[in-house]
Amino acid sequence: MSANVTEPVFKIKLVSRETVAERTMSFRFERPVDWSYRAGQSLDMTLLDPPETDGEGNTRAFTVSSAPRENAITITTRLRDTAFKRVLQQVPLGTEVKIERLRRRHLPTS
Repeated sequence: MSANVTEPVFKIKLVSRETVAERTMSFRFERPVDWSYRAGQSLDMTLLDPPETDGEGNTRAFTVSSAPRENAITITTRLRDTAFKRVLQQVPLGTEVKIERLRRRHLPTS
């Protein structure tokens, strides 16, 4: 059995965004000095005081698409029609978001 365990919280700024395929965008964020991760690891991202929200809330889980050796944190996502994705596409560069790295912890079985 395993459970998600959250690690320290960071605030990071949106540096750039680009369309990489039809209805798919990459969002690049500054990488905190203390941030390390393994390839394929995921994070929870929370929009801070977004101009729009919906019933799904202001937090989403994303797999990090940048390599651990890169100086930025990149997520790449399909653009569904949700308030979260609309806001992420429209906020000015430099906008801060909150991230929490998720890791899997193995719990003993009884």
